[in-house]
Formats: sequence, C-alpha cells, structure tokens
Amino acid sequence: MDNQLDVPLGILKLPVPLKEDYNRRQKLIELIEKPLWTITGKCAKDTLIPDLVSICKVNDQHQFIIFDAKYYNAHLEKGIVPTGQPGIESITKQYLYQLAYQRFIKDHNFSSVKNCFLLPTENNEIEDKGEVRMEMLSNLGLQDIKIRLIPATMAYDLYLSGSKMDMGKLDL
Repeated sequence: MDNQLDVPLGILKLPVPLKEDYNRRQKLIELIEKPLWTITGKCAKDTLIPDLVSICKVNDQHQFIIFDAKYYNAHLEKGIVPTGQPGIESITKQYLYQLAYQRFIKDHNFSSVKNCFLLPTENNEIEDKGEVRMEMLSNLGLQDIKIRLIPATMAYDLYLSGSKMDMGKLDL
C-alpha cells in the first residue's frame, strides 16, 4: 500500500491533471479543513488525519481509497452480534475522511471511492468481513466502510521488506 498523505499534489499520480485550483506543492493531508475558532478568528493546528490514503488503479478504475488500520480482535460472524469491533467514533471518523476529501475527489473524477478498515488476523488469507454502515451517512452519498482482515504475518513481511500490497488482493 502506498500512503499519499505526505506527497505534494504535483507528484501524485492522478487519473487526470491536477486542477488549477490546487497548489502543486500542497500535500493531500493539507486539503483537510482545520477547525476555525470564531472568537479568535484562527484555525486550530490539528485536523483529521487518516492512517492511509491511496490513489491507485485497480481493475482499470482510478480509485481513491481511505484506509484505517485498527488493532482490534473483532468477532464479525453472520447472525451474531459483533464484539471487539471499532467503535462509533472510529466509524464516524472514517466517513468524515471521505467527506473531507469530497471536493478533491469530485474535481478529479475518480471512478470510485473506497473506505476500509484493516484489522489483523492470525489466519493466512485476507478475509472479507463485509461492511459497516450508518444509513444517515450513507444517505449523504458517502461510501460504507469495508472490513478486511489482513494476515498479521503478511503485513509484517511487507513492512520488513519495504514492499507494497497489491490493492487488488483486498477486493474492495
């Protein structure tokens, strides 16, 4: 996987040229709005910070993918109440990441946007654990959050070798 947050926009591999409204030296993380405190007339220094944003081509589609790595031991099985899963604050924040990049995504005509939680597993295969959704946020046109369990050994090996994961393996 390739984190694009700290890469200047002029260097990003976009499906179309960077729109002139954007500063080529600005980083993707800098597009996220910072809270304005009206009494001071100043913005706070902190903002939302996604774990990983990837702009890539998967199955001939240019995708904008927002990942959040979680270290939960989630139990997500059909027909059983979930336990050990990310909480409401993680879920709403993941939707907010997409909302924060909505203008950039629209301006550059990405064919799709994906939101995804990555959780570790001791199993040897990537597991599709469906999605988590909040209807009120889905109704705003935001993408539901896909859940993928990634073998911990795979993540560790990729990290140690400095390699990137093939996004197609996640089947988002």
